[in-house]
Amino acid sequence: MDIEKFFQALFAEFRVLFEQIGQSLAPIFGEFEGVLFGRLILVLLLCGLIGLERSRHERASGFRPHILVGLGACLMTMAGVYALPDFVGRDPMRVASYVVSGIGFLGAGAILRHGTTVRGLTTAASIWGAAGIGITTGVGLGWLATATMVLILFTLTVLEHIETRFNQNSTANILSLYLKDDHRAVGKALTALGRLGVPIKRATMQPAAGESAVLVVELNHPLTLIEAPRLIEQLLTVKSIARVDITDLHIKSVYEYDPSLPPEESPALALQRQTLLDDLNEGEPDSDSEEQP
Repeated sequence: MDIEKFFQALFAEFRVLFEQIGQSLAPIFGEFEGVLFGRLILVLLLCGLIGLERSRHERASGFRPHILVGLGACLMTMAGVYALPDFVGRDPMRVASYVVSGIGFLGAGAILRHGTTVRGLTTAASIWGAAGIGITTGVGLGWLATATMVLILFTLTVLEHIETRFNQNSTANILSLYLKDDHRAVGKALTALGRLGVPIKRATMQPAAGESAVLVVELNHPLTLIEAPRLIEQLLTVKSIARVDITDLHIKSVYEYDPSLPPEESPALALQRQTLLDDLNEGEPDSDSEEQP
């Protein structure tokens, strides 16, 4: 019995000690509120689900970045809403407004531009949505944040499949440029397309057998029977371009401009000047002038 009383007294002393330590640390840590902690857990789950969907597409701004954005937004919102309750004249949503404006810089970091191709817009938008989920949860509207998460995932998954099927059903309008092994080939090819006035919608790089790569260019509108062969002839004057494939290019059977107009007034592509792309071959070795061994 003496041992039992000893441990009871010891536990009582520890309890008093812990209470004293808690009282001394209260001005630093404040009081623990399970509701606020639960909101952080909810943000972790909601933003984590969105991040998992982005990680499925091999996005660098995937699982953990979305969670961090949501937790940070939730934390700052709760700090603005619940901190200094006795302060007169404060705006509880002022901190949240800075979160909304500041998250744009992080979203811009997720956007990558390669020539005429822009990637990362969807991920940047999902990061912005994760910040909104964090803010909404921070003010206690967990149901609204959950509904928003469901709608975001619906947009990223179901609507993506609908968009893909819609694009697959549309007429292909692809121009493929097979490039030689040259670190400047992509830039020269895009420059050539720009000078020729080719209506580019999207351009992506893909590996190709035999050549260094293939530049797949999706056009905004089809070419005509006269424009297509002239475009190929002009592009092949650039030594960085090995060959041009128009198998998936949509070609109109009717030439939609007045042939009586002079070339400089015609709305067609800039295909009349034969020397338009000559400067892109500067510094390139001339196979015809190579010395024979």
